[in-house]
Amino acid sequence: MDLAKKRKADENGRAYPLTSDINNTAAAAAPPPIGILSPEDAEKILEPFTKEQLLPILRAAVLRHPDVLEAVRTVADADPVQRKLFVRGLGWETTTEKLRQVFAAYGELDEANTIVITDKNSGKSKGYGFVTFKHIDAAILALKEPNKKIDGRITVTQLAAAGNSGNSHSTDVALRKIYVGNIPFEISSERLLAHFSMYGEIEEGPLGFDKQTGKAKGFAFFVYKTEEGAKASLVDPMKTIDGHQVVV
Repeated sequence: MDLAKKRKADENGRAYPLTSDINNTAAAAAPPPIGILSPEDAEKILEPFTKEQLLPILRAAVLRHPDVLEAVRTVADADPVQRKLFVRGLGWETTTEKLRQVFAAYGELDEANTIVITDKNSGKSKGYGFVTFKHIDAAILALKEPNKKIDGRITVTQLAAAGNSGNSHSTDVALRKIYVGNIPFEISSERLLAHFSMYGEIEEGPLGFDKQTGKAKGFAFFVYKTEEGAKASLVDPMKTIDGHQVVV
């Protein structure tokens, strides 16, 4: 075999064999020969880079190499907050199956956590639902088009824990904020607070109760003091409080 054809040259004209060539020889277990970068060498090259310098390189690698995308997903997908969307403005006739059908176009769904919230008596949609993707990139694609027409109605899609502005403070709040849906009107704010305090210290909430009557409106927001508290509350999205099922 002509090994010269299986070599690549660096900008100085110096040639060194590809890593794949080494792996196909008995020398694979030995230290890399002269001219071959080890993982430690690569790390030394990257150490002085700033975030701004690394991002364009990594971005290109993610788009071109599926293995790099999978490695990035492994880290990014660990946080369900970034993969879970809240969809409002649904029609009463919209079903969970229809919601899944619409959002499956953007990527693989976590079907157990992709549901339309329905009235327990009528079985009809309450006008909102949740979509959880298996990968963060699918959620990003879905958010590019926040207004989707579903069953003839224009709906709004946002991160389930989204803030209202793009500054650093609101970004921090967004990571600590959770939405709770399907809250029965008879549950008190104190009872709801007691339940969600089990996951971490609450900074603010529950928000969303009627200021005049003090009654629940069917949903609420909580802001935890730490991001860990918010994440802990999202591990099990279906919760039962006093016999009623609520969804986060």
